[in-house]
Amino acid sequence: MTINPRDYDLDELRKMARQRGNGMSDEDVPDPTDLDMGLDDSDDEVLAGSSFRSGLYRELLPFLGGDAQEKPYLETLPETYAAEFVVFEWLEFLLMHSGYQGADEALDYYRSIDWITEDVQDDLSDYLLGIDESATNDDNDLSVDDHMLSLVYVAKLTQMT
Repeated sequence: MTINPRDYDLDELRKMARQRGNGMSDEDVPDPTDLDMGLDDSDDEVLAGSSFRSGLYRELLPFLGGDAQEKPYLETLPETYAAEFVVFEWLEFLLMHSGYQGADEALDYYRSIDWITEDVQDDLSDYLLGIDESATNDDNDLSVDDHMLSLVYVAKLTQMT
């Protein structure tokens, strides 16, 4: 079964981040694969993942505005050096975790669920062609955490526009 990033809508992540910011402990952070169920203290592997997810929620927290963000989240790539650095960091992350084909498929999927526009996908694919893929991890699927981190990158870039 493949992981569906569509299940991790930015509004849901915002809600979880707000709950996180309201004094919830790491054990109370919901598992994004099942938003109706909390994490179990006895599962060390899940708790290690929740610590990483908690960090992702904290990353998203500064991007939470009063107004609900509408899709597509990222309509254009910002044209600054800082934004270009974030783009390359994101694309290198995708390459390292899923290889060139996986990264390209992830970008295509993010466009299909309106995280990014077609123009942004085209621009990112062009950048992807210019990155050395010698350290890639082909044939690996992206995990839930990988997709959540991609959403953090999308949120960062959206705030830079």
